[in-house]
Amino acid sequence: MKAHHLNTSELAEIVRLSPSKISKVLSGDQKFTSDALGILIKELGIHPNWLFGYEGEPQTVMYMKDLVHKSEVEKLEARIRELKDELGEVYKQLAQERRVK
Repeated sequence: MKAHHLNTSELAEIVRLSPSKISKVLSGDQKFTSDALGILIKELGIHPNWLFGYEGEPQTVMYMKDLVHKSEVEKLEARIRELKDELGEVYKQLAQERRVK
């Protein structure tokens, strides 16, 4: 709510619950419905693992838009392997040049 500058009534409207239900959820007396969680994930773009406490810091909202797609990670990892191989070859050449001197 803080990250989106929402009050209880505004959040209630977004997730289609009553403000009193939101108050009960915030106090820990009740839980969000699965529909309300789905709306939070979709409408506010909040990452589900952050919502359920599996990833990230509690004070910093984790958003879906900030995630890197797996294919991008794989490309970067492949590029890192290529660079490591290049570095290894350069190191071998340097070592060979030193031996020749």
